[in-house]
Amino acid sequence: MATFNIPIAVGNLDGTQFVEMEAEVGTRATYTIVPGSMLAALGVEMAHMARFEIADGEVVEYPVGYAKVRLGGKEVRAMVVFAPEGTRPAVGMTTLGNAHLAPDPEMQRLVPVNPRI
Repeated sequence: MATFNIPIAVGNLDGTQFVEMEAEVGTRATYTIVPGSMLAALGVEMAHMARFEIADGEVVEYPVGYAKVRLGGKEVRAMVVFAPEGTRPAVGMTTLGNAHLAPDPEMQRLVPVNPRI
C-alpha cells in the first residue's frame, strides 16, 4: 500500500490542548501512533497496555490511551498508541473509520466514505 503524509492535530479529551504534526497514512496501522512524550505533554492518560505486531512481525507491548484527533476537517475521539521516541506519527485505520474517511493513495489525500455496518 502506498503511503503519504497529512496534517493532523492530536489533543487531550478536554479539547484544551492540541499539537499539530504530519502523520503518515497507509501504513496499515490499526490505531493512531504518536510518540509517548507528546501525548504525555498533552495530558493524555495511559489507559492500559496492549500488544501489537509491528511490520517485521515482532510483537511489542505499548501503552494506549484516548485522545481527540483532527484530520480531514473532522474531529474524533481515538485510541492512540504511546510510541517510543523517534517513532513517526501514523494515522490508524480505526481513526480514519471513526472520521468516515479513507485514504486515496493515488491523489495522496483523504476522501469521505460511508461506513459499512
